[in-house]
Amino acid sequence: MRVTLPADYKDFIATYGSGTIGNFITIFNPFSERPTLNLLNQSVKQIDVLNELHENFGEPRPYDLYPVVPGLLPVGMTDNGDIVHWLTDRDSVNWTIVVNEARSPDYEHFNYNLSEFISSLLENSASVRAFPHSIFQNGVTFRSL
Repeated sequence: MRVTLPADYKDFIATYGSGTIGNFITIFNPFSERPTLNLLNQSVKQIDVLNELHENFGEPRPYDLYPVVPGLLPVGMTDNGDIVHWLTDRDSVNWTIVVNEARSPDYEHFNYNLSEFISSLLENSASVRAFPHSIFQNGVTFRSL
């Protein structure tokens, strides 16, 4: 899978590396040697899971999956198992965020790039139906993994 990743994501990984935001959201890292944190490894795994759910169990999928463009490309995961996806575009500047709730066919689209999405959560200017309302109430930390 070869893709040009968004600049804001590259900056995030260069600044923070692998870790969790608020002990809740993990952003996958293409340089991580840990399979559970590696962007390529997790993207392939999560796309395979969505394909299997759709093909074998008829679970609805409101978006195509990468490499189809526009298509979902997993970029992160929560401790609850929710998947944070990019909704790809031909130009990575235009990639936005879609969250798929764990064990649910519920998808929620956010017209933000990854950095804007994270910032909006931290500033409480956006909320995600699948995320607990209290995830960042006691402050936010980044814990390296």
